[in-house]
Amino acid sequence: MKQLFFILVFVFLSFDSYSQEILSQHTIDTMSFGKFNRVYLDSIKYSLENNRSLKGWTKYYTFKSYVHLFKRENDSAHSDAKKAIKVYDSLEVGYLGSDETIHRAYYIRGLREYFTKKPITALKTLYKGLSYATKYPKPLDQKSWEFYILERISIIHVELGDTELALKAMQKVASDKTVLGRRYEGGNNRNYIGVLFKDLKKYDSAKVYLKEALRMYNDTSLLDNDNYDKDYFFRSQIVALDALGDIALYQNQKDSAYNNFLKANKIFSDQELVNSDLLPSIAKLESLTSYGYILFYQNDLNKSEAVLNQVLDSLRKNYSYSRDERDLYVRVCDFMNKVYFKQGAYEKSTSTLSELNEYLIAHNEKNIAKQLQLYASEFELEEKDESISKLEELTEQQTTIVQQKNIINWVLGGLFLSFLILGVVLFRQNKLKSKYKTTILEQRLLRSQLNPHFLFNSLGTIVSLTSNESKNVIPYTLKLSNLLRSILENSREEFVSLEEEIQTVKDYLELQSNFSQKFNHVVEIDPELNVQNILVPPMFIQPFVENAIEHGIAAVKDGEITLNIIMDDNEKLIKSSIIDNGVGYAKGQEIKAKNSGYESLSGSILKDRFKIYSRSFKVDARFDVIENTDNKGSRVDVYLPYILE
Repeated sequence: MKQLFFILVFVFLSFDSYSQEILSQHTIDTMSFGKFNRVYLDSIKYSLENNRSLKGWTKYYTFKSYVHLFKRENDSAHSDAKKAIKVYDSLEVGYLGSDETIHRAYYIRGLREYFTKKPITALKTLYKGLSYATKYPKPLDQKSWEFYILERISIIHVELGDTELALKAMQKVASDKTVLGRRYEGGNNRNYIGVLFKDLKKYDSAKVYLKEALRMYNDTSLLDNDNYDKDYFFRSQIVALDALGDIALYQNQKDSAYNNFLKANKIFSDQELVNSDLLPSIAKLESLTSYGYILFYQNDLNKSEAVLNQVLDSLRKNYSYSRDERDLYVRVCDFMNKVYFKQGAYEKSTSTLSELNEYLIAHNEKNIAKQLQLYASEFELEEKDESISKLEELTEQQTTIVQQKNIINWVLGGLFLSFLILGVVLFRQNKLKSKYKTTILEQRLLRSQLNPHFLFNSLGTIVSLTSNESKNVIPYTLKLSNLLRSILENSREEFVSLEEEIQTVKDYLELQSNFSQKFNHVVEIDPELNVQNILVPPMFIQPFVENAIEHGIAAVKDGEITLNIIMDDNEKLIKSSIIDNGVGYAKGQEIKAKNSGYESLSGSILKDRFKIYSRSFKVDARFDVIENTDNKGSRVDVYLPYILE
């Protein structure tokens, strides 16, 4: 009986193996991602193993990787994507069926690298995949993979602080008609672009995209679509309306801001999104913040204060120091200050600004430490990959040595020399790469120290005005709030437009001349300078203007300060001259040192920043002091590097 059983099993297995058909090359090439299943995978593998002339291992491993990804078997998805890339590079480059598939393997690999906290490595992988996606034309039903790559590239750039690059990636997606044909995906794309334009303070462009997104969302047929979760659909509408409301506030259009916030709040309430398990808590807090402004606009100040304090209490419980949390913190504090101004609660306003300042300092420190750790991890990964590659090469070389004993010494000598040269080159490249990234982080750290210094001085002025019960408390604090918003936005970028930097200095001069001490001030700009298209590092000019006010003209009557900005073509730098009629720079520094007992924090930071920019741009970024011969007044020439947008 047992013998009969084994015979039947053997016959069954034999029948199954012989019944499996070897697929043709055309069949393998035309298999669609939308139709494949486990049977397809087994058929492809069986055919490739039994007919070595067939090509399709790239497609097989890519299909398999996608199956794992769909089942959330993330490690297996990553492993098979790497296998697809490896077999493509070694066997199937130049074969159309594989050329049209390989970008998908790069996308899956890049996606997994991103979710395992390796964003820089993920960017390299995704850009490689994008190069294949754009090189080989594809049917419309396959174009979405290219969009997925671009969207993920944009998301990573946003997280790394590269808003301009994120915007360019999303605009490439927006330029394709396929995306426009998908109302929901197209609306999300427009929405995302609008928010990026808002972050870059390009408000007119932002409004165009945000309104277009809302028009696409208003297509009633979208509500009958079951391909997405409705909570996210309504949340997308709220994001667009809140962004339009914020822009209206920036442009002092209070009625428009109120109406947009009111529409967003109605969607949030009608759809009961507060009870949604899908939306993150920060999304709900953003809507609650908008509701706080609605109450403020309706003059229900006590309730508005209670709602905004509820948001702040939620944020204080567990800081994540994320980008979204930072933006929400700035937004809710801005609304809170509007409430306090109207209530006349100036001490609360000062306390809120101080709390926000402390949070932003901690946020910068956490993110700098996080990026330093990120770069360290990335370098360790690169070193491991290089070691693995060298070991693989050495294995192949040892096989060659066994086969060719007569030239073993020459081969070993040549290989040793090649690896020595390669090692030197890789070492220099890594060193330069590390130096560049460290420089960027130093710039961010130094700027994060400089902004708090300026804010501490401003908060001191508020306290002084409040103590003296001055009528200037409210207008000063309002102007400071606007200036604070500008500084916070500029701190996100390594460079800002010269126009924005000049406006910040003008706002500061107006604050000081009207509320701190009386003096005249003039800002002169070379009419040939295109201040919108010239980008300079932020917060370089203001500290010298501050020094001229506090230590130059503080002790004289009828003080005057002139700011003159020109292009120095000889040195390829922007030259800003700060001229005052005070006691002189040297005398001012002597008084400053005598009063404080040490060199100011901002002075030390400025010197370090000048050194960093000189080293990075290979220019003589610096400041020169010219004393007047009669010891009355001085001129400080600030030379800054620039780039053209």
